[in-house]
Amino acid sequence: MVEGRWGRAWCLALLMVFSGAGLLEALGWKHGVKPCWSIGSDSWCLEASELGQGDIAIIGSSRALSAVEPRLLSSLVGRSARQLAINATATLPVLEWLADREDFAGVVLADVTPRLEFRSGFERHAAAIRFLQSLQDFRRSPGRRLEARLSRLVQSRVRFKPFVYHVVALFWNRYRDGGGPLSGMTVEDTRFVRLAYGANAKDSDRNGVNPLISPPAAAEEVEELMNRFARAVRAIRRRGGQVVFLFMPSSGVVAAREERLFPRREYWDRLAAATAAEAIHFEDVPVLSSFRCPDGEHLDWRDALRFTQGLAKVLGKPR
Repeated sequence: MVEGRWGRAWCLALLMVFSGAGLLEALGWKHGVKPCWSIGSDSWCLEASELGQGDIAIIGSSRALSAVEPRLLSSLVGRSARQLAINATATLPVLEWLADREDFAGVVLADVTPRLEFRSGFERHAAAIRFLQSLQDFRRSPGRRLEARLSRLVQSRVRFKPFVYHVVALFWNRYRDGGGPLSGMTVEDTRFVRLAYGANAKDSDRNGVNPLISPPAAAEEVEELMNRFARAVRAIRRRGGQVVFLFMPSSGVVAAREERLFPRREYWDRLAAATAAEAIHFEDVPVLSSFRCPDGEHLDWRDALRFTQGLAKVLGKPR
């Protein structure tokens, strides 16, 4: 009798779970919600482990995550691209990891944001270092690799998981102090972050990210970081690879404050001169210079697709 009661309870519980999931999935379809993967360490490790010798590695922070769509870029330049950017972290640790990989001789598209690379303190590298350390365990664990692949397979096809986020995001951005232009976010199976902003969103003079920026590092530390960039670029180029530094679009109060604390001539221009990498600043390229960021530093997904197309024209066919 006990077993029978537990059996019915389990059947009822499973029925409620599947019914709830089905309802959320139906609501997701109705409201046009897209499936959502992850930008966490396992999704990064999976993409990193699948990076081929001659592929394009997209590295950097959230600016690159939400502005460079790897599947579109791949189709336009004829070379597989992997989205390896990491939210809220500096580019240098991942660039050095690629430089140390003797089996990699592809193209590195490196989103270099001076306020992340050259600010005071060492916390700027912490997130990237955690991801790189996680990669070592990921490679040793068949279970983690299988779980990551299954996660990508399932999460990139169902809508009920991100539906709750969309509801919360809409409420949060509508009612928090000052408002906010972001109306939705999904992560595609390529790790491209699709940001959707409201039709009336304007660049960040009032909305968006916290514009507070840490002060620059001391001159000696900046010099050492410049040297590390140069060494990593030389190592990749020595194997026949190519490195392209990207200064991604920014606007409004974010762009003004970055320029005040990290003047282009003292950081970006100096970095470009100190390395053999090709340097593309969005302001210098007509096809990239007209984009505006609703929150000051991230592109709406529709602009991101156009930005990727423009970037592909600038890159041409990477050698």
